[in-house]
Amino acid sequence: MSRPPPSPVPVVPVTSVSASLSPRRFALYILFGSMTMLFGAILVGFVFTRLQNPVWRTPEMAALPAGLWISTALLIGVSISFQAALAAARKNRSETLNRRLLLGTVLVVCFLGAQIQNWTIIHRGELLSPIRTLYPSTFYMLTGIHALHVVGGLIPLGIVIFRARRREYSSSHHEGLSLCVQYWHYLGVVWLVLFAALELLT
Repeated sequence: MSRPPPSPVPVVPVTSVSASLSPRRFALYILFGSMTMLFGAILVGFVFTRLQNPVWRTPEMAALPAGLWISTALLIGVSISFQAALAAARKNRSETLNRRLLLGTVLVVCFLGAQIQNWTIIHRGELLSPIRTLYPSTFYMLTGIHALHVVGGLIPLGIVIFRARRREYSSSHHEGLSLCVQYWHYLGVVWLVLFAALELLT
């Protein structure tokens, strides 16, 4: 008695491995999540504190420095420069990549310098005020914590610049550069939210 022929084995399509997140990208997204919770908690605390204090800024205290607009423009320039660097890497343009990274780094340093100037203006007005309010301290907290993340971002940025000068990035290999650019885009978005909150509630 002959046996029936075996049924064909179904072919299961294999999903593309490239569609999954790499460990480094997954870690960056975890970092973004924790940073979002941190800045979200700070913003909630700022709004609650502002609404609970009818006397927020005395006439002697400085208004929000106009330099905050300069800081905002500088961070926008940082994002544009680093995005241009990523585009250059995707086109294998090493020299353009290095120039855009250098320009973005200079803008980051200028941003920190502008923030120091803004803090100085607020501090001078604070010294002239006969009474103390939470306005200066909340300004320092919101802008200072963001500045700390900017300073922290200089470390991976330095690594990216070093590797770019060694021509380690190309159209097929630029994940590290891409992750670094995403970090600076994120800091730019966070700054826009913080700046809007300061403008609306001060």
